[in-house]
Amino acid sequence: GKMCARRAEKACLRQTQEVRSRMFLSHSRSLSSATADAGKDTWWCVSRTLPLWRTPMKAPCASCLLLAASVALAEPPENLRCEWQVNPTVVQDPCPEFYWEAASQSSFRVVVAASRDALDKPLWDSGQVRSPLPIVEYAGPRLKDKTTYFWRVQVWDAAGKAGEPSEAQQFTTALRPMPHVLPSVRTFINFGGSPEFAKSRIDLCFRRDAKQGRADILATKYSLVCTLVVPSEKADALAKFCVSRGLTKEGILEDMFCHFAEDTHVTLHVGAERAGNPREKRLCPGWDPANDRNRDGRVDDAEAANLANPKATARQMKQARVPIYYWGPPRDDFVMNVGHPAYQEFMATVHAPAEAEGYDGLYFDTVPPDVAGPGRGSRVLEYPRVGDGRDKWLRDLQMMFAKMKLNMPGRIITGNGWDANPMVMDGAQHENWLNISWQVSRWRRAIEDAVERDRRGKIQLVQYNPIFHPELSEFGAKFDVDYDRDKLFGLASYLMAHGGFTYFGFGSHPYQHVEKQWFKAIEHDLGEPKGPYAVFAEGTSGKADAKNLLANGDFEAADGQGNPADWTAAEPVELDAKVKRSGKFSAKIASADPQINNINKQYVKLKPRTTYTLIAWLKTENVVGSPGAQVYPHEFDGMSGGGQMITVTGTSDWKEYRHVFTTAEDAEGRINFRIFGATGTAWFDDVQLVEGAAIRWQVFSREFTKGLVLVKPNVGGPTGDETATAHKLPGAFRPLRADGSLGDVASEAKLRNAEAAIFAR
Repeated sequence: GKMCARRAEKACLRQTQEVRSRMFLSHSRSLSSATADAGKDTWWCVSRTLPLWRTPMKAPCASCLLLAASVALAEPPENLRCEWQVNPTVVQDPCPEFYWEAASQSSFRVVVAASRDALDKPLWDSGQVRSPLPIVEYAGPRLKDKTTYFWRVQVWDAAGKAGEPSEAQQFTTALRPMPHVLPSVRTFINFGGSPEFAKSRIDLCFRRDAKQGRADILATKYSLVCTLVVPSEKADALAKFCVSRGLTKEGILEDMFCHFAEDTHVTLHVGAERAGNPREKRLCPGWDPANDRNRDGRVDDAEAANLANPKATARQMKQARVPIYYWGPPRDDFVMNVGHPAYQEFMATVHAPAEAEGYDGLYFDTVPPDVAGPGRGSRVLEYPRVGDGRDKWLRDLQMMFAKMKLNMPGRIITGNGWDANPMVMDGAQHENWLNISWQVSRWRRAIEDAVERDRRGKIQLVQYNPIFHPELSEFGAKFDVDYDRDKLFGLASYLMAHGGFTYFGFGSHPYQHVEKQWFKAIEHDLGEPKGPYAVFAEGTSGKADAKNLLANGDFEAADGQGNPADWTAAEPVELDAKVKRSGKFSAKIASADPQINNINKQYVKLKPRTTYTLIAWLKTENVVGSPGAQVYPHEFDGMSGGGQMITVTGTSDWKEYRHVFTTAEDAEGRINFRIFGATGTAWFDDVQLVEGAAIRWQVFSREFTKGLVLVKPNVGGPTGDETATAHKLPGAFRPLRADGSLGDVASEAKLRNAEAAIFAR
């Protein structure tokens, strides 16, 4: 009897959901044309935080509502997927994603065990995670190959009430790295190169014709997910979709775009994003529904004369669309409301499958970490970025990609710069992964981030950008090294991170002249890595004045508000007497909001054309986001070493970081410390600014079965022979040149500042 009643209740709930779905498809319309009069038609507006239902439907009785609520709470999650499939038997990802569906969720708990009976004593227990997102990435001990595991999920509803755990599901591992055609590297190109060139050199390409040379080359189609060019084939397809679903009579549903919530000035190229095209500053009027008092979808003259919100002056909603990259004519480029359910459906069931036809997957460009606009402070109607909604953009994007993966589980999906966690996509491309000018702390962070993503089984396309060659130098300033030295530094840096899922790309954006940029050293056989990269040698060089030019850099003095004296403080910052590197206090920043940018600063007047060293000790705990905890010089116009920052993420104990820079004529500026774009806690102590190059250099190594790789990252200052240090090699090796030839046998390596060496046994 209970089972029959439960089936009946579930059928009733499904019927209710189907009715609501039909109501949405048949009655949803843009705010600009919605009828707002109470008691008239049903309408739904995605532009609001919550759906607004207005209908003469008869209200259900209270007992039915209570029964439905109790049933919904009792229902366990359904449609469980591992790697987007039900009980898959081939899971290559060492850290697979789990997905489920629930009627209501405020938090979840996932457990993974080696057997069904062991789920109460699991191999991995996520714990209760506060998140409305029904997705999590495995983060337990390393999974074994060719092994079956079991998992289940429990969710808590919006009121915090625990539901029943799901039925146990299973998956079987088949762990293996991505293939590669060259002996010791995995390579990719974007658009350049002929099929014949790619045949013996390239493993992944954006061009389908590359597969003509070798069928197992992975081809991923270049596409856009968060933006829409109007007019375009995608825009035409989206308009047809809206009409076919009854969302509009013609054109695209306006709620599918993002809109400024207040008037905003934006400067973009005109016609197309090209260096030769003029840039123009325009006012984008904001849209506030409160200004449309009669709810007819526009602000008439009477309403405009007495605006409820004078900061939003758009007369129609479409005037407030958020632009990105360039203005029209002939075409405009807009940011889309990626959380709109109909836009998600279009992308998952129409656009993505059509784009992926004949390809192994898709590469989505323009996947910003937040809504586009002039800075993170711009106000966007659909994404206010405050309170519980501060990470809604990322959550909505992940749900969109999840729907694509559910519809195309066998397709690879990668994106440009995507670094969300959990990463629903299969990986990411980092266009400016690193270059030779990056100082050691930034270089090491790039390597460690790549190593961590590779450990998680995420395909990553790491693009090394040469900055010496005049044709190939888009990113960064020119650097006083020769081109072959630049090439070897890029290859050696990649080899430090090379694993099972990492691809090396070499060249400038937008990836032209691939065949011209190629160098034979990439093809040399070094064998397989014997272990991770490590510090090979370190030391100090240069002289610096011992006098600290910063006041209260040790944070021992407090002002009247309890903040660090002599610093212009920005919340949240405090003096911490419990966690400090020395003395009585450190400066602590605890961030709960990824939108944080609390710049704490101290102004200093330095000498023109003089070298200085910024030294800081940092400790971090669960700093997640980008960029993270930072210390850096700012506003010294024309300085060398500018634009680079001491940046730390993750969890780490007290560690010293150094940054060397040289002033130009403008020697007045400031030293900043902050957390930016991340959550977590960071402690800062013993921050010093000293005259001179107080350099602490490091050499990193990685041993291969047939070779050895050494990298000495830039520490600032000169890069000539006077910076060379000698290092004894663990055996006899021959240096590899950029042209692929080998030098004489050597037992010692000499490395200058910002130089790498690759050796063959």
